[in-house]
Amino acid sequence: MLEGILQSRIRPRGKARLLKALQLIRAGSRSPMETLTRLMFVRAGFPEPAINAPVLDGGGGWLLTGDLVWEKQRVVAEYQGATHAPISERSHDADRISVAVDEGVKMFELFAEDVFDRRRRTRCLRRVARALDLDPGLLRID
Repeated sequence: MLEGILQSRIRPRGKARLLKALQLIRAGSRSPMETLTRLMFVRAGFPEPAINAPVLDGGGGWLLTGDLVWEKQRVVAEYQGATHAPISERSHDADRISVAVDEGVKMFELFAEDVFDRRRRTRCLRRVARALDLDPGLLRID
């Protein structure tokens, strides 16, 4: 729908850039930082993760809903923003992550610095790449 509206405009400012951005939109993101985190992985050449997808245990029971999920590899990246700062929320997150790890899920907690700080971003992308059995040399990691 958005693409049709954009295409119907004769000369919208930044049309090429907007068309490119439309290709990156995904439904289901719960925050702008989740989106920026997903885009960090996609731009680096990672396979597209599922967004806010269920993560199941070995018997098919629900464990958690992960922010960014690579289901086949059982890898989850969780963006931890300010809403996760209170100790009660950190406690809940830590318990949830521990249960998932006990079930063989590789869990990664990411913070704003992992997206915006070049050194932290590089380390983060390399760690997740290893968990996904991706060759970091083939990715676009700063």
